[in-house]
Amino acid sequence: MKFSVFFVLLCVLFLNNIYSQEFDYYVALLPIDDDHINNQIEKLNLPVLYMDEDELVTIINSESLETLKHRKINYLILDDYSSGDKFFIISSKVDEDIANKFQGQSIIYKQFNSVLVKNTSLNPEQAIQLGVSVTECNLNNNFKNLRRIWRPELITLNDSTITKITSSVDPDSVRFFIQSLQDFQTRFLFANTRDSVALWIKNQFLQMGFTDVAIDSFQYQGTWQKNVVATLTGIYEPEVYNIVGGHHDSYSSDDPMIFAPGADDNASGTAAVLEIARVLMANNYQSESTIKFITFAAEEYGLWGSKDFAEKALIAGMNIKIMINHDMISHTYYPANQSDVDINRYSGYDYLRDLAFYCIENYSVLDPSNGSLNSSGSDSYSFWERGFPSVYFEETNFSPHYHSPADTIGNYNMEYCAEVIKSSCATLLLNIVMPTMVQNYELIDAGTGNSLLLMWSPNNSPDFDSYKIHLGSESGVYDTVFTTLDTVYNVKNLIEGNLYYVGISVLDQDGYESLKLERSATPLEIPLAPKEFTATPSWHQVDLSWRQNKEYDLCGYNIYRSDTEGQLGEKVNQSAYQDTVYFDNTASSGIYYYYTVKAVDSLLNESLNNTTLRSRIVTLDHGILIVDETADGDGTPMNPTDEEVDDFYDDLLVHFKSEQYDMIQETEISLADLGAFSTVIWHGNDVSDMNAPYNYKGEIIKYLNYGGNFLYAGIRPVRAFEQKFGNPVAFGNGDFIHDYLKIDTAYYTSVTLFSGALSLESGYNSIFVDSSKTLPDNEYHLKFIEGISSYSEGVKIFSYDSNFDSTSPQGSFKSKPVGVEYIGNDFKTITFSFPLYYLNKESAKELVEFILINKFDEPMPVEDNLQNIPTKYALEQNYPNPFNPSTKIEFQIPASGLVHLKVYDILGREVATLLNEELQPGNYKIDFDASDFASGIYFYTMNAGSFVSTKKMILVK
Repeated sequence: MKFSVFFVLLCVLFLNNIYSQEFDYYVALLPIDDDHINNQIEKLNLPVLYMDEDELVTIINSESLETLKHRKINYLILDDYSSGDKFFIISSKVDEDIANKFQGQSIIYKQFNSVLVKNTSLNPEQAIQLGVSVTECNLNNNFKNLRRIWRPELITLNDSTITKITSSVDPDSVRFFIQSLQDFQTRFLFANTRDSVALWIKNQFLQMGFTDVAIDSFQYQGTWQKNVVATLTGIYEPEVYNIVGGHHDSYSSDDPMIFAPGADDNASGTAAVLEIARVLMANNYQSESTIKFITFAAEEYGLWGSKDFAEKALIAGMNIKIMINHDMISHTYYPANQSDVDINRYSGYDYLRDLAFYCIENYSVLDPSNGSLNSSGSDSYSFWERGFPSVYFEETNFSPHYHSPADTIGNYNMEYCAEVIKSSCATLLLNIVMPTMVQNYELIDAGTGNSLLLMWSPNNSPDFDSYKIHLGSESGVYDTVFTTLDTVYNVKNLIEGNLYYVGISVLDQDGYESLKLERSATPLEIPLAPKEFTATPSWHQVDLSWRQNKEYDLCGYNIYRSDTEGQLGEKVNQSAYQDTVYFDNTASSGIYYYYTVKAVDSLLNESLNNTTLRSRIVTLDHGILIVDETADGDGTPMNPTDEEVDDFYDDLLVHFKSEQYDMIQETEISLADLGAFSTVIWHGNDVSDMNAPYNYKGEIIKYLNYGGNFLYAGIRPVRAFEQKFGNPVAFGNGDFIHDYLKIDTAYYTSVTLFSGALSLESGYNSIFVDSSKTLPDNEYHLKFIEGISSYSEGVKIFSYDSNFDSTSPQGSFKSKPVGVEYIGNDFKTITFSFPLYYLNKESAKELVEFILINKFDEPMPVEDNLQNIPTKYALEQNYPNPFNPSTKIEFQIPASGLVHLKVYDILGREVATLLNEELQPGNYKIDFDASDFASGIYFYTMNAGSFVSTKKMILVK
């Protein structure tokens, strides 16, 4: 099959309308030690808060967490996240267990000598006095499963130029720069020397012959701080930038306003920037791409100079090829030829560590050593967290004079410092001579089962020659190489299901090869099932959404809907659907539908292993849903069976259209279950498991936001909905129990005893405990009844009663509110902190009927009298359906006569007769218990006079 860019545009780059939702956000820890997983994580566009070799700390929303669950990717929630939250990395160069120093901070994650904290109270002055640095996290760097690979054995360079230039690095010149900076006495960011320091550095660049030298100012704490930037413009690629940096400010544990010599920290880093600039100019070096030599201000108080420049570079879209940072590079305990230098590397840019190692070994007398990963303690971090390639040179033998008045030049080794600078200079030159890497590389499954499609942006360098494509089954190890001039390439003859690593490099006309940019992917013939599929109930429609597939030959999606679980149903689209959002506004009221979305390719192959979701439209027109979260007991007092509780509520609602929903059996509940009903009565009659209201209050909120009615009658509603304890405990804006139940204070002790609820409002009659359902040990009272007090938006409707005196512990809650109502125009809620089941049944029935008719505007009760004689025959759909093991069948007849109601199996055989008798006109409800029947599809038929009607029902065990 021949592929083209035009086909890519048609079949891959669909309109991608995003279905707007409100999400909860969290700080989470994810594994990043497997390329299959990493490819999936990359698609979520997650920002990097902190990252090490195999873990990512990120901010993620609830929708993306559902995606991780669906894909079986492990994660750990570390904390909640709000839009105003800020995160900081506190790190130390000398203390490997700083977490113990910051127990008062909100530590999110800790790793060796650094911790990630939220909304720290630690200011820069306090931090530096504690010997740590505090760096605010920037969220502009998203995680990418993209590797840059360099191998010295794969590149051959004429290094005479590099050798000549690095040999020009002079320890005496380095000494001059460090001594001159020390002679300012202090370079502390608030000292009045800061302007003269910046001007001196600028003059050094000018004396070397630079013509483009700028003081780049920024404000910090009411002062102007000054970065110094000298630019050597590239002759071939002037819009490609190489940054050579180090900070010029200093700090001392004594009075830094007077004396902070900072010879090692960081006059040595500034000297490296100046010395590399000097030797390049002295050798009349003509750079292929632009070099910016930058000394940063205000590093000691939080990397402010590098943050300012890196943020400007990000906004300007600068193509930064490398950022080489120098910080403390002059201290060693040994002769230079017996010393090491640390290379601190950054995730995604490990190749710069390898490049630096190569240059240390070939252009200096030093030995390379692995430093830290993703160090946040110096200016390179500002660039890396904004997505720029960074590497950081640092002395291996950390100076014992750090941040002290003894940080003077006499304690340091200029020959060692010069050798570090040679290594850094060689790293810069070698990186420049290598062609610029490809940009915007994407690797896509071509959809044929044996090919992968590569796409990238063109290289516009004047000395561009071609691209090399490297293919292998292991990262960085390739067994096949292709060459092309195009920016779209189809790698064929692959094995379906295998993971392949594909790297792209650029060749220039001198035969030099760039770094390889590597991605991984798996070729598949059949499209992948759409991910992040949701089927959200809304007003008279179901809203479907999913994430766009990336397959090259994808042409759209097929959407299926069924009213029977386990069946695919009918396709709702005529041709391949191009969007990733679909609104089903043809769904019928009260019916559950099962939705499936399948990706389809150009050969009309459909994806497999698709997710099917059940949903239902919101209509608020199907009467009353009774949600029962009571555990099934043994029938003893205070331990009712599930059947006893169900019968109790059926009797309370005998005249209303109602349906039972068992939370123990169903295990969960959603808006799809609630939204068909005008009223939800939620009851809990024990304390064995009170998590359901808390776990699903988000779904209750959605229901109430549509204008539903909600009656709660259960033990300890405050604990049930908020998981909070105390006497008293207060609630405010943002708490469900405050915003929706209108309760602002709750009271609870385990010793109070409740005998009934006394009316506080007209229409509500007092109601008392049924002694036959309670225990003599408690004097036929109920325990665990909370007091709940409303604020101005709610109305107190019942108060706590007890047969014990109010001065006793048992009677101390007498007169506290135990019922609150809110009858608003947006929604209506009534909350009882006592369970109706244990109260007098007739009084409870009277109370519920009063609420349903007068507060919730439910239709008047249906009585079997002449005023409510039906005008036609009707057989209703059974409910619930599907059911297990019992269901209810309602019908109506307008005239007296013989009525037959029978059940048949799928083969048409009669299996049960539910009714065969003469009936008077009216409305009827029949219970069908299918405990002895097998799972499957059944039909029930009603015959009355000339009326015949049959409906399908499903038994699922």
